[in-house]
Amino acid sequence: MSASSRRPRSTAAPVRVPSTLWALGPEPLDPDDRWPEPVLAHAIAKFSEPSSRVMLVGWPAPVAWGALRVIEPDTAHALAAIGDLDRYGLDAPTDRGRSGEPVDLVVASLLADHFDPIAAAEHVTALATEVMAMGGLLVVLSRCRHSASGTLFDPAGSVVAAAQAADLLYLQHIIAAPISGRTVTAPADPAPSGTALHVVAHTDVFVFLQPSHG
Repeated sequence: MSASSRRPRSTAAPVRVPSTLWALGPEPLDPDDRWPEPVLAHAIAKFSEPSSRVMLVGWPAPVAWGALRVIEPDTAHALAAIGDLDRYGLDAPTDRGRSGEPVDLVVASLLADHFDPIAAAEHVTALATEVMAMGGLLVVLSRCRHSASGTLFDPAGSVVAAAQAADLLYLQHIIAAPISGRTVTAPADPAPSGTALHVVAHTDVFVFLQPSHG
């Protein structure tokens, strides 16, 4: 029997399918925020129960010097917010040989600028499958946007392909958007330039399940 088949089942809530649109209130998104608080709070409330173990996985991978690890200020703030929601927050390990109690929910952020969506998606899904309990959930936050030079980055396809290659079940794609009345609140227009840019108006939330086997 493999080690993964002996993992305890997750204590996360039974899989519930929420609305495919999360209305986050009137405040526009901050494109530079890797852990937008309204999105993170929605994900944790929908996909975990109090006392669940929730791990954050960011990209690019954090810097480490041997056993020493730098936790970015925004990640530290997000972990504190998880604690306020009565969950046990964990930062992603730098040691891929980690052993410990399995995690009920992994929330991964691909909201920072990156130039290799395939590497980002494969890193996130490989780490998630190592740490999640059977029946645990992976929630990936991503966003379609342009680089300063006008190159369009959309990690959605890479995320779904990497998760399915890791034998995770694709449950849902949710749109999280700042909505005021019936209108999506977009950030202020960037400075005029000769390059047409995609205006960031929502966050994509992808949900995957680590199925129980046997």
